[in-house]
This record gives sequence, structure tokens and C-alpha cells, in this order.
Amino acid sequence: MRLLRHHAGRLAGASVSPGFEFASRFARTIILSRLLTQADFGAAVMLITLLASCEFLTDVGLEPFVMVHGRLNRAQAVAAARQIAIARGVLMALLIVLFAPLLADFFGAKSHVDSIRWLSIVPLVRGFRNLRTVQIQSEYRYRPEAMSKVVADLGALVVVLPATAWFQDERAMLASLIVEAALYVMISHFAMPSERVRAVDPVVRWAALTFGLPLMANGMGLIMLSQFDRMIISNLFGLETLALYSVVFNLANAPISLFMMTFGRVLLPFLVRSQDAPAKSQETSLTAVWSVFAAAASYALAVGVLLDLVVPLLYGRQYQVNSGLYALVTLIVFSRFCRSGLSAIFLVHSETGRLTGANLLSGIGLVVGLLLGVFYRRVEGVMVGLLIGDMLSLLALLKLASGRLSLRAAGYHLTLLAFPALLAAIGALHGDSINVEVRALIVAAGVLVIGLDIVMAYQSSWWTIKEDPAKLTVKRDGS
Repeated sequence: MRLLRHHAGRLAGASVSPGFEFASRFARTIILSRLLTQADFGAAVMLITLLASCEFLTDVGLEPFVMVHGRLNRAQAVAAARQIAIARGVLMALLIVLFAPLLADFFGAKSHVDSIRWLSIVPLVRGFRNLRTVQIQSEYRYRPEAMSKVVADLGALVVVLPATAWFQDERAMLASLIVEAALYVMISHFAMPSERVRAVDPVVRWAALTFGLPLMANGMGLIMLSQFDRMIISNLFGLETLALYSVVFNLANAPISLFMMTFGRVLLPFLVRSQDAPAKSQETSLTAVWSVFAAAASYALAVGVLLDLVVPLLYGRQYQVNSGLYALVTLIVFSRFCRSGLSAIFLVHSETGRLTGANLLSGIGLVVGLLLGVFYRRVEGVMVGLLIGDMLSLLALLKLASGRLSLRAAGYHLTLLAFPALLAAIGALHGDSINVEVRALIVAAGVLVIGLDIVMAYQSSWWTIKEDPAKLTVKRDGS
């Protein structure tokens, strides 16, 4: 019980920053979706998509680097990461300014070139943030980062209403993003001063680059996974359809980010502390992956049952889509949720090349989705392709992680926990015709399967999986 309270306290501390960030951005999206026209809101979504795409494309893993490598020389790790972060911010800003006309044309938004150019301020400012607030989270110290995030997100939310009244278009989102970036950088330096170094050690800087450069290719995979679908939909169906698609998809995906930002801040140190002992590392890796699988099944169940009710309630009746899209969203969020736990294992062991290769497989699904979208002229065609790519990537991650955990045990858990997600997707597919009693029955069946998996994982010998002698032998139930 004491251990449970200990970990619950850590999770509570880790949840403050991402929880407030999620709530403020969620509130900002709702405000803008109701005050702007659907076309202007689509343009605001375009700005967010561009910013996220640039960040993913130039992501060199500075946050996990300062946490994982900070144990050896924490001041040098932060100093090296700061140099790279500033260079990255400058590069992103230049690319956005130079390619703004091309980007606007790609989204079918030629009248929004100036807004895209002003967006370059955001990554330029963010490059000067203090990564020491991130590094100390490996010691379960969350207050400085929480303070920086809360103040920044609060400021970004406060400025939305006056900016919307003044600009009455997507520039309200732009103003909010700039305020958020500026406040975060300032407070991060105030909340946790950096440790000074005379000069950055070239060895540490090279270690940061070798750790992170493969993640740039991984960033391409993440763009394919999370942003390129929006580019396809905007180009094929227009900004209004992009707005409709984004509110549904963002509402379903945002809690996953919240969970991983919270749980990941405990998960990463949990895995790091056991990586020097191979047997314990394999056990903790399987525990971490199984925990995420169970959370993914629970969340997919909620999405399938509630999403068609919540979207029009929050964003307005104009944001309604057919049941097929809701069913596909349910399966996609399950597969993406499952992948997040596996990704943490590769980051902890600095196997970013393998992580990149598996994520890039999602590009196959995008190609399929593009072809289906062009051929059938339906958003659901694009989403079928996304689901195919996600499943290929998930299976590849499982296979590549076989040296770090029991593949057979992880596969058994994943297979059983996929049932609630499939059941929820079937319910979502018939969402217009099912009543509250049927929805409750789906939830009860899904919860029963998840509970059964949890019981088996910890009490039943049926889950005791023995691998080949040359591989891991799992002795603990559920491992």
C-alpha cells in the first residue's frame, strides 16, 4: 500500500503540467471553433498542423537525452542540448518563412501566406527554453516545469478572447501560440536556473547528435502518422472538411497525449533506473508495455461509446460526421496508444534507429489512404489507410522489442485487450441506432475483458510464459 501511495504521488505531481496544458488547449480549441467561421477555424488548424510538423521533422530528442544522459554530466548535457535547441529554432523559423507560399498552396490556403510567415516566431522563441526543468524530472521533481507550463498555458488561454475579437480569423490562434512560447521560455529560466559551464564538451554534443539525429527520420514518421493526413484531407476536401476532421480526431487523440505526458514522466525514469540490470530491465519493460495496453483498451472503449455524443455537444451541431469515421477513429486511437509504451523502451536504450524504422512504416498507410481518398473521394478512405499503417508499425515495434521483453506474453495481452477496442468500434459503427442500454452493455463487456486480463496478469499461472532457453524466461505472472 505504501508503494502504491508512493507511485500515486509521483503520478499526481507529473500530471499537473500536462493536465493543465491539455485543459487550456482544449478550451482554446472549443472557443475558436465556436467564435470563428468553419473556414477560419480550419485555417487555425492548418497553423497548428504546420507547427507540429516542423517540430516533428526537426525533433532530435533533446528532452529524453537530457534525462537519460544527465546522470553522467547533467550540466554538460543541458548545455549541449541548449546549443542544438537554439540552432533548431533558427532553422525552423527560416524554413517556415522561406517556404510559406509553398506550404499555403499545399494546404489549399493561398490567402494565408502572411499568417504562416508570422508562425515562424513560435519555434524561434521556443528554442531558448531551459531544458534543466525537463532534466530534473528524472529525479521526480516536477514543480519548475509545471510552473512554466501553467503560466504559459494560462496566458495563451487568456489572450484568445481579445485576439479573436480583434482579428476575427486564424490570427487569434497565432497570437495565442506566440504568447504561450514567450511566457514558457521566460518562466522556465526563472523557475530553475541553469548550471553554468565554461564550454560545451564536444563529446557530449556529439553524443546528443548521435542520440537525436535518427529521430529526425523518426520525426518524418510522426509527421506521416499525425499530421500528413490533415494535409491530404485539406488538399482533397478543403479547409472546412479539415476543421470537421480535426475536431473529431483531436478530441479522440488529445487524452492519449495527456496520458503519455503524465505517465511518461514516471515511465521513463522507471525504465532508466532498471536498464543496468538486464533481468530487471526485461521485467520492467513488459510491465510498462502491458500497462499502456490496458490503458489503451480502456480508452478505446470510452471513445467508441461516447465520441459521437461528445463532439456535437462541445463544438456545436455543425461538427457532425457519419458513424464509419467514429468507428475508424476508435481503432486508430487504440493502435497509437499501444505504440507509445513500446516507443519508451527504445528511447531508454538509445535504440532510436529501430524506433525510426518502425514509425516510418506508417507511411505505407498514408500512401494507401491517399489513393483511397482520391479514388473514393471520402474521408473514410484516408482513415482506412491510416489504420493499416498504424497496425504495421505496431507489429514492427513488437517484433523489434523482442530482445527487451517477452514477445509472447506481450502478444497475448495485446490480443486479448484488442477485443474491447473492436467491440467499441462495432458499437460506434451503429452509433445512430443504438440506445443507452446497448452502449452500457458494450461498456460492461469491455470492462469484463480488461478486468479478466488484469486478474490473469497477476494471479493466474496461465500467463506464465517461458521462452526458449537462449531468451528471457518469464517467471512472474503477467510478465
